[in-house]
Amino acid sequence: MIFVHSYAGVSGTSSGYEEHEWAAHTLGIRLFSRVSYGGETTFGVGTSDPTDRIFIHMFELTDCPHYYGSASARTTGAASMSVGDLPDGCVALVGLSQYVTDDDAALSWPSGFVSNGVLFRNWSDPGSSLVKQVYAATADRAVSGSLSFSQRLISLNSKEYAWAAGVFGPSPDETPPSVPSELRLTGMTPTSVTVAWDAASDNVGVVGYGVYLNGVSEGDQGGRTKTFTGLTPGLSYNVQVDAYDSKGNRSERAELTVTPINDTTPPDVPVVRVAALGAGTISVAWDTPADQSVVVGYGVYRNGAKVGADQVARLKTFTGLTTGAVYTIGVDAIDLLGNRSAKGTRTLRAQADTTPPTLPGGVHVVAATKTSVTVAWTASSDDNAGVAGYGLYLGAAKQAEIPSTVYTFTGLTPGILYSFGVDAVDGLGNRTTKVMVQAATLPDLSGQAPPYEYVMYDWSSHVPLDSLPLQNVSFEITLGGSGMLTADIPLYDEDYTVGRVSSATRPERTMILVYRGERLVWGGRLIDPQDYDSESGVLRITAEEVIGVFGRRFIAFTGPRMATLAHTEIAWLLEHAASPADLRWLTYSGVPGTVAIDREYRAEEFGRILDQLGEVAAGPGGFEWWVKPAWDNTNDRPRFELRRVNRDDPPDTGLTLEYPGNVRKYTRSTRRGLETQTWGKLPLPDGGVMLSKVTRTDLMGEGWPLLEDAHQFDGLTSQAALNAEAQRASAAAAGAKQVFECVLAITPDVRWWEWELGGHAQMLITDHLYPVMPDGGPGLDRAMKIVSLRVEPDSDEGELVTVTTGEHTVAVD
Repeated sequence: MIFVHSYAGVSGTSSGYEEHEWAAHTLGIRLFSRVSYGGETTFGVGTSDPTDRIFIHMFELTDCPHYYGSASARTTGAASMSVGDLPDGCVALVGLSQYVTDDDAALSWPSGFVSNGVLFRNWSDPGSSLVKQVYAATADRAVSGSLSFSQRLISLNSKEYAWAAGVFGPSPDETPPSVPSELRLTGMTPTSVTVAWDAASDNVGVVGYGVYLNGVSEGDQGGRTKTFTGLTPGLSYNVQVDAYDSKGNRSERAELTVTPINDTTPPDVPVVRVAALGAGTISVAWDTPADQSVVVGYGVYRNGAKVGADQVARLKTFTGLTTGAVYTIGVDAIDLLGNRSAKGTRTLRAQADTTPPTLPGGVHVVAATKTSVTVAWTASSDDNAGVAGYGLYLGAAKQAEIPSTVYTFTGLTPGILYSFGVDAVDGLGNRTTKVMVQAATLPDLSGQAPPYEYVMYDWSSHVPLDSLPLQNVSFEITLGGSGMLTADIPLYDEDYTVGRVSSATRPERTMILVYRGERLVWGGRLIDPQDYDSESGVLRITAEEVIGVFGRRFIAFTGPRMATLAHTEIAWLLEHAASPADLRWLTYSGVPGTVAIDREYRAEEFGRILDQLGEVAAGPGGFEWWVKPAWDNTNDRPRFELRRVNRDDPPDTGLTLEYPGNVRKYTRSTRRGLETQTWGKLPLPDGGVMLSKVTRTDLMGEGWPLLEDAHQFDGLTSQAALNAEAQRASAAAAGAKQVFECVLAITPDVRWWEWELGGHAQMLITDHLYPVMPDGGPGLDRAMKIVSLRVEPDSDEGELVTVTTGEHTVAVD
């Protein structure tokens, strides 16, 4: 920072100096500055009148690249300069020119600044009254507010003075330097080690480095190497280095573990791999081999002869070779103490290689646990670049790439059949196809899941009757309310008596409620027959899902029902089909977005009420329905919700069924598991409408779930066109629709009761039927509808859950 005082104009200065605008118009005072990187020896300034006096005052300010504020004046009295909050280390410079008869003039500094004022008089003319003052002041703490410069002049009168001032300082620096890189061992004896590191960087500048041995500071230093002496041979030491800047900000520490020994052991043999092959060229590379000290270089050999001096790089390219000729390339390593390893070698042909290795042979399962499967195989071979390793796959997903011929897949789910794959790759990336093998993990029979409990209730009174430890239980919940429960009661067990069993299993009056832990998950009414086998002593019972009780009830004609919503029909049907006891067990909720319809009910149109429910559901704004266990909080008792799923907008359950994965096995049927309806209309000349309808119902009698496929059309112009269109749509609807039964993995966390029947689940399958896609995706990736859940709480392996899904389309042409 340079103050120039001259009443003559300044015509030029040394290169690189900037004249500050705020000081350019004061009475002969100018301020110049530049950032200096060293090497400057002079500063020159030219004036318009070389005979006039000139005064130059220079201040060197370190670490002050930021300018905070300035002011200038040609006035009398006092002035101030607002600079806000200043960090420590700021410097204020003030230049003052005045005519006085007394040199008792001073600047008033604010609190926090220490004045280091220097008073200059005109030494060429001691009698002159012209006084030049330049002051510098530094802050020893942060300063807020403003700097006031008040000139106290004893004989001011009408004399004039001028001043210019500026504040410079460092930016607030809270950023630490980067971590010193490449901390490495560069020398060693049995009792000492020498380490070095590369420079750290900082936004302002690194001042030095802190060095630590086993966490204890060895002091700060400016250099980037350190020797530790007096160490114990064979004992490991932790060396750490950090960097710090002028503000004391310190970086994280780089770490290195060193063990001083008398190292006479050579490094491990370098493993040479091919990097590139071409006509007449061979490139090889290698990793850094292990050593007791540190590897510092490598020797490279061709057909046994060393090529050039030792090198540091881990890559070597040979050119000018005979195309197609075979060469043996060798590499050895030398450590810090001069120990040289044996040679690692590769024999390669100097020509391009695009051929993959042979397939891995004999891929087989070595062992399986609940969560892992170990697979082994015989090695592949390669004609030139050599086998570099083997890829391991779980289904289509790559898990690892290894050099050995055995691998353990971990983190698997118990009781699942998985597909595992192995391929081979050479040094240039040429890869074989996968060899696949299937294996199942062992089931988890730990019984960590909450136990099932079977409680008998009186249908009419809601009074609990008994809790029976049923055996061989299996139950199902389905769309349409056709789920059933079957179970065995071992009458040979002395805990049972005929009276107890008879009291708890009264047909048509006993409700069986299934709890998993404290959660109600299924319920239904016990029905006939009760089968008994005298040889086994087992009584077989069957229960029907709670909505099934309405299957034996009928309702009478009540006249027309106009403009009602489809879901309100359920409430109306319950009112006319249910007894008061029934309604205590049941509740229901609506389906948003349904459409108002007109219906007329007649006794002859009613079969089983479930059929009528299906008819209602099939109407405009229809729905699918099932029974969901719930709880009556008001009366503190179990009940069931007649649950409806909007057919046109089914929910996404978020469930993914994946094989191999959480599906241990699946079966698929492409037989018709659905009811197909095709209908159309033809306007007649007299204003009437002729309807044509075709219904196909196939697998319904075989117990398959109901899936819908609907087609409709209108606007046709002739009876022939109507019939032809009906036949075309019916034929189109007759194609196969897939139904899947997925047996899930046996785990304690399958929360099947939270899955929404009628909702969508994503089906992902990769196997022989659905091979992996070219992009690596699963062979089948499709959203399907959950139509039933079958549960066996106590199979031989544990809780067994089977999910049935199917394709569901509502196509309108």
